[in-house]
Amino acid sequence: MLRDRLVPLQDRIQAIIRKLTHRGMVPAMWLTIALSCLIGVAAGCGAAAFTLFIESASDLTVRPTLDRISQHPWWNVVLLFVPALGLLLVSWFTRRFAPEAQGHGVPEVIVAVARHDGVIRPRVSIVKILASAVCIGTGGSVGREGPIVQIGSAVGSVFGQWFRLSARNIKVLVAAGAAAGISATFNAPLAGVIFASEIILGSFVAESLVPIVIASVVADVVQIRIGEHGLDPAFRNLTFSYEGDWGQLPGYFALGLVCGLAAVLFTKLVYATEDLSQRLLPKWWVRALVLGLVVGAAGVAYPPLPPTNSRASLDGLAEGNEPLPPLFGVGYGVVDHAVHLTNDDFDGATSEHVRLSRSDLLKELWWLLPLVFLKPLMTSVTLGGGGSGGIFAPSLFLGATVGASFGLLCNIFIPGVSAHPGVYAIVGMGAVVAGTTHGVLSAILIVYELTSQDSIILPIMIAAGLASVVARLIDPESIYHKKLSRRGESIARGHEMHYLEHIMVRDVMLREFPTVKQDDDVNEIIRVARSNPTIESLPVMNPEGHLIGIIRPEDLHRVLDSDVPPNLVQAEDIALKSPVSVSPDENLLEAIRDFGTRDIDTLPVEVGSGKSKRLIGLLLRADVMRRYREEMLSAH
Repeated sequence: MLRDRLVPLQDRIQAIIRKLTHRGMVPAMWLTIALSCLIGVAAGCGAAAFTLFIESASDLTVRPTLDRISQHPWWNVVLLFVPALGLLLVSWFTRRFAPEAQGHGVPEVIVAVARHDGVIRPRVSIVKILASAVCIGTGGSVGREGPIVQIGSAVGSVFGQWFRLSARNIKVLVAAGAAAGISATFNAPLAGVIFASEIILGSFVAESLVPIVIASVVADVVQIRIGEHGLDPAFRNLTFSYEGDWGQLPGYFALGLVCGLAAVLFTKLVYATEDLSQRLLPKWWVRALVLGLVVGAAGVAYPPLPPTNSRASLDGLAEGNEPLPPLFGVGYGVVDHAVHLTNDDFDGATSEHVRLSRSDLLKELWWLLPLVFLKPLMTSVTLGGGGSGGIFAPSLFLGATVGASFGLLCNIFIPGVSAHPGVYAIVGMGAVVAGTTHGVLSAILIVYELTSQDSIILPIMIAAGLASVVARLIDPESIYHKKLSRRGESIARGHEMHYLEHIMVRDVMLREFPTVKQDDDVNEIIRVARSNPTIESLPVMNPEGHLIGIIRPEDLHRVLDSDVPPNLVQAEDIALKSPVSVSPDENLLEAIRDFGTRDIDTLPVEVGSGKSKRLIGLLLRADVMRRYREEMLSAH
């Protein structure tokens, strides 16, 4: 009944909006900016609600079990099954209501912007927030940023669709939602803006930046008012600095190279685990239970977080709460421990700083070093089991543990030219994030805003840049784009060419076109070509109606310049076999890349696969470039 009343109201509001924008009374850009404010509020509230849901799920499952373990050790058996049951519930829930809410979320936002005009189903935000909260709250070893990015982006998409905005403006609102999500989650408005532009849109365009900035700022203000930490950075009480010591530079260079390798290995591990688990455990519910038990076993077996005087209240470390197992949940407790590592320890009895011994440094090293390998594995296992959560926080975790371990080794073997281990942990966070996401600016800014350590920004920049270069050399695809390419949805990005991202091949292709048969001779080919002077290349079809190749102008000229009689040469003999074809659902930016692979001016447009593949159109390079010029003129 309520729905029946709301639908006519929505239609009336949309009709008013269409009239206002059509008559020029409310320019679409101003409407987009106004909506970005609402998106910022919604994302800020959504981030707070998401955190509350995670804590509630944890308070109902993991924390009561931990409280009982201290009195009855056999409760460890119960703790072992908590992540398994959580993964089973999450996997069923996402498969039933919104499969795109499974996994780490950001790739789905990227493909929605690049391929689907920014359209995201409204139910995704609800399913994502519930599924990810249960997954993380029950011990799933994933992060919070992927879900909140997808939630914020879904809100932006819904607003854009509801007000019937153009595809370009809907994409801007989707990016604004992503920026707002990052801003509210990490208290990092600058990083939110750069992440949305660098990762989601793939370009920095002035008209897109204004709504993105507004949404990011508003979301952070909402977080400050209703969140836990206010204006404080996530990792507090850090007093590190870098004073331009030349002796420390080689260490930061080396750490950047190591973090680049670690980022690539993490990316490969995520998808290798997914493939292996699906092959060995084809039934989704068996996969969820088995891999959930693996996460549970790791959480139960690994030693708890060592006590640290300076540790902040993160990841359930508030007074009166038992810290979560190091491999459960987001893992910010471990990250906080790593970034606070110094080669001095505070002695509360004497109020002095005392130099840590070699044995103390080794103890920290032996506790941290296994986490370098176990956290990426547990994140991969969680996602492989059907979990829902992000990979940004695990990347921060990996960077912090790699950096801290590297710093501990430096302090053990070359203490004279080594900074505090915590400095290397902060630098490592930025480096690994840059290596996994290929977003160097996002990585630098988010680590700066998480720690407020502007005094060590230079080492962070050095290591992040090197890690990104190393990662790109080994694997050109980021951890986000690799998920898309594995399912045949590679996304091309550019700078000024971004104007072609919202135009699909189906919007420009020729639907009526000439063809020749594979046994037609050159005389017939010439006749068809003369009848269609605007078509430079002719498709060659077999008797079953399948494309076998195309005849380019140079192929025809080569035969005419030879001494072979035209009636003896058939179309099949001179055709370019197995030509590159495009899908009608690709955007024109991707089509431009395909034009260059075989240096051709006409691309076949096909649908289907294998024997069911059929030709439905032709895409001409001239038409693509003409559309590009039109978009450039309309934009300016």
